[in-house]
Amino acid sequence: MEEYLRICLASVYGEGLWLAWKMSQEGHDVSAIVQESRYAEALKGLVKVMPGDGVYSASDYDLLVFDTTGMGSDADAARLEVPTIGDSSLADTLENDRLAGLEFMQKCGLQVAPWEAFDNPADAIRFLKKTKKRYCFKPVGEQSDKSTTYVSRSCEDMLEYFDVLFRTAKVKEFILQEYVAGTEVSLEVYINETGYYALNATLETKKMMNGDLGPNTGCSGSLCWMIERENVLFQKGLKKCIEPLQEMGYVGPLDLNTIVNDSGCSALEFTPRFGYDATALLTRLLPVSFGDFLHAIASGQTVPDLTPKHSFCASTRLSIPPYPTDQLPDKFYKAGVPIIGLTENNLDKFFIYDVRRRIEEADDLESAGLCGWIGSPMSVGETVGQAFEGVYRMLKEVRVPNGQYRTDVHSNTAKRYAELREGGWLNPA
Repeated sequence: MEEYLRICLASVYGEGLWLAWKMSQEGHDVSAIVQESRYAEALKGLVKVMPGDGVYSASDYDLLVFDTTGMGSDADAARLEVPTIGDSSLADTLENDRLAGLEFMQKCGLQVAPWEAFDNPADAIRFLKKTKKRYCFKPVGEQSDKSTTYVSRSCEDMLEYFDVLFRTAKVKEFILQEYVAGTEVSLEVYINETGYYALNATLETKKMMNGDLGPNTGCSGSLCWMIERENVLFQKGLKKCIEPLQEMGYVGPLDLNTIVNDSGCSALEFTPRFGYDATALLTRLLPVSFGDFLHAIASGQTVPDLTPKHSFCASTRLSIPPYPTDQLPDKFYKAGVPIIGLTENNLDKFFIYDVRRRIEEADDLESAGLCGWIGSPMSVGETVGQAFEGVYRMLKEVRVPNGQYRTDVHSNTAKRYAELREGGWLNPA
């Protein structure tokens, strides 16, 4: 399957630029377009980036990769000319329109916790006071609004959250969904018309601080592993979505986030795109090059043998203040902060974002001043403990002034992995 490919990665904020770097290291000719010019500083000097408003022809490439949702119409147009992966209008709908996503889950026969949709906070407050239940708040709309997602501790806690949220947030539509207790886990496959491939699972820690305290960052560390045979978790969850999506022409990665307990597997939300840091972790487990794999999926090929190279890959996210705060004045985001112990020679084991080459042709790397999320060491192992030993060893070797990271990602994910095993969710189907 290995071949030389001309690849273009299309991005808004540059989250996938490490993937572009990775594919270039595999021997492919890779360039990137970043729509928001400020974020073209990410991986500057490491990846060939074209101006965001530059004109390009899809037919100049063998593969187009869209690194997030929100570019669905562009991806649909590119797909008519060249193999394309990473986004589509359907993916945009599944991610941004949570109402449509929940309705699709129910259509597929997934177990979904009861929910109500609102476009008026006053109506939601009356609903909360009437039901007196514990809920999760989920905004409906653009991806940038997802920072307002909130899992309440009680009905009263949600009411207090509303009092703060609606003073400043511009959330027009949202969902309140009943809280489900259990073990949170995501399953992902890559889908095309010939089948589904690279079945993998991720346990993600989302809060900033140890003990699951602080703001929701989306990811503060992860444990990822590939599943060689279908298991109970896949059969009761994600597998039910594959055939309906194939009938709709879906091509690309699809992740389903779920909560499992003694009552079953409850679907929470779709991630129909690359996940950060999870996709980077997967690249260290795949037995084929990532560029070749994406091209095979995008062009409708069958991918026969994907026996993982390692049992587990783990990560913990390294950042500097003011991360995870966003939309502050530029002066708060520090460019030029030295990153000690990290060079291009070990980037295959370190997913990066807010990083650039210090000077042209130099090995030294520094912060690019975008958001403070430096990146994540990615370590493999045949046990969960071995994988995280490598992560924390690398975090001692790679240092940055005022660096911050969770020290309990290992214990958090190991506990949840044990719960999945003990509950029979990882047993062969």
